[in-house]
Amino acid sequence: MLKKIMILNTFIFTICFSRVLVDSTGRVIEIPENIERVISTVPSNTEIIVDMGLVDLLIGVDSYSEKVDERLKGKGFLRSDDLNEEKIVELMPDLVISSHHNLKKGKESLKFFDEVGIPVYVIKSPKSLSEVADSVTEIGEVLNRKDEAQKLKDRFIEELKMIVSNRNLENKRVYFEILDSPIYTTGAETFLNDALESIGGRNIFKSEKGWISPPLESILEKNPEIILVGEDRKYMIEEILKRVEWQEVDAIKNRNVYFVDESINRPSTRVLKALRALKEVLKR
Repeated sequence: MLKKIMILNTFIFTICFSRVLVDSTGRVIEIPENIERVISTVPSNTEIIVDMGLVDLLIGVDSYSEKVDERLKGKGFLRSDDLNEEKIVELMPDLVISSHHNLKKGKESLKFFDEVGIPVYVIKSPKSLSEVADSVTEIGEVLNRKDEAQKLKDRFIEELKMIVSNRNLENKRVYFEILDSPIYTTGAETFLNDALESIGGRNIFKSEKGWISPPLESILEKNPEIILVGEDRKYMIEEILKRVEWQEVDAIKNRNVYFVDESINRPSTRVLKALRALKEVLKR
């Protein structure tokens, strides 16, 4: 049955390709002119598509993307680190919009889809707020919905300018705890670091690059004034405040430990919500 579907899919796509694009992996992708059935494999791309007003195009998403819009409930079937080949073939999409997060085998992860004729376009993962705007343009190009993309991009840039124009000038020392065991946080050249700095926070690990696991001693020495947690870790606030070794840290002494909306971790247009909240935190 799967083989028959694959053959049918290959035939359908062969007769209707009309555009050729190059994705972030350097692959040449043939994409239909008219796209009506889309699978999105990461929440950030899903949020951009939904915010463009194109939620009806989405026939399947990753499990995390179901929370993006109530109309996506029941459509989540993908894990964040993998592409479910059989399910994607079953849904027969016109296009899969993917991310490097899904490619645990690198380009080898895409070989199957190239062979059966299902176009998988891999979007570059933004490392800054300006690159989020670029992603909107890119997704609009891929979906052949340039007008919708331009409107969303304009709104995003305008709102972002308003948020950062009156940012905190004290540059308070900030530690963002992603995980505690092992310790995991962000250095420079990441989307999260750029988001923090855009509203006047000073990441205590900005001298290091990428996602890092620093020793506890270095956190205590850098003495953050504000500690942040995100995703589903709101419950950690009280635990952090009670850590014996941390009691001389300014953020603990002043009870400046806060939960940040999960949008802070996702390079999409919805990061604006988290930035507004963070501005208020930094004013305290």
